[in-house]
Amino acid sequence: MNIRTCFCFDRIRLGACVLTALLMLILGGVNPADAQSQPWARQGVTDWQRPQTFQPIQTLPPTDVFPDGMTYRAEDDPTRMRLTTGNLPPEVDRLPENLELRDALVMSEEEVFSTRPKLKPSKDSLLQSLTVQSTWLAGSGDNLGMTEVSASGTIGFPAPTRESPMLITPGYGMYFLVGPDSVSTPATLYQAYVTTLWMPQITEKLGGIFSITPGVYSDFRQTDSDAFRLSGMALGSYRWTNELQFIFGAVYLNRDDFPILPAAGVIWTPTEDHRLELTFPRPRYSQLFRYGPEFEDWWYVGGEFGGGSWAVNHPTRPGERDSLTLSDMRLVIGMENKRSGGGKSFVEIGYVFARKLEYKHDPAHLDMSDTVMIRSGWWY
Repeated sequence: MNIRTCFCFDRIRLGACVLTALLMLILGGVNPADAQSQPWARQGVTDWQRPQTFQPIQTLPPTDVFPDGMTYRAEDDPTRMRLTTGNLPPEVDRLPENLELRDALVMSEEEVFSTRPKLKPSKDSLLQSLTVQSTWLAGSGDNLGMTEVSASGTIGFPAPTRESPMLITPGYGMYFLVGPDSVSTPATLYQAYVTTLWMPQITEKLGGIFSITPGVYSDFRQTDSDAFRLSGMALGSYRWTNELQFIFGAVYLNRDDFPILPAAGVIWTPTEDHRLELTFPRPRYSQLFRYGPEFEDWWYVGGEFGGGSWAVNHPTRPGERDSLTLSDMRLVIGMENKRSGGGKSFVEIGYVFARKLEYKHDPAHLDMSDTVMIRSGWWY
């Protein structure tokens, strides 16, 4: 190490010592008692004045996205309108069967004496049918799972003839819910209704389908007027040719946003083994693949609206009344065995999408993922 380097180190040590001495002099020369005499120390906390320029804190605007797939909407937002099958008359679910019965009651002579014997559309008794049906939708987490079990019975009267029958159908259903995790729902929902359906034959080509359905849709803990709903439909069927007929009319929903919904469609039967129903709300294509004495086996593909609306006690707000709506859309494929006299059994699987859950008086609603469905039923 040379002399120049040693000199540099000595200068650095000298500077550090001087700086240390200055700091000690400053700190040591301050009397703690002097701090109490400063102007800022003589004011108490209560003497501090709020700045005159203070402005209230502005609340954040409502966000469009919440965690767990929950989105916000204002309760009275008129731009959000819901279309759910729960507000449709229960007999709309039987529209394919009712349309086939309507056709069978007015078969032409050529159709009666076709190469394949036609099944009888109804029974020769007051009791026309007993039905049991079950539907299962898979679900877990925030995707609602549901099992539906329903039953109904139908009695029929000539009104005034067998070609213009009147059918009365009382029905009852239970819906068992599993989940979702982020929104509380009742464990079980119920529906009980009575449908009166009349199918008059007005002219040789013009027929009608008219119905009215009073019903109660609730968790049976909520039994006020909101649980009661009166619905119905009025449809006409015009047989243009033996292969083609038109359906037109309206469905009364008894709702604030859609009190009446127009209904229309076309039914095309190119052969006795194929049938295309482009009708609201259950379009369907059916094809026969086997038949024998007193039975026919068909496969089919179709679409439908699903879901429902029920008056309930809000699960997280004891004593508060609300309305729970479930809605979805479904694509199904199935097989059914039809028997003479109107009986049948069927099984089908479906893809369920556009699933929603919402309360009428709760600003949150849940958009759920797609799922699968299995449904089966038996009709006597």
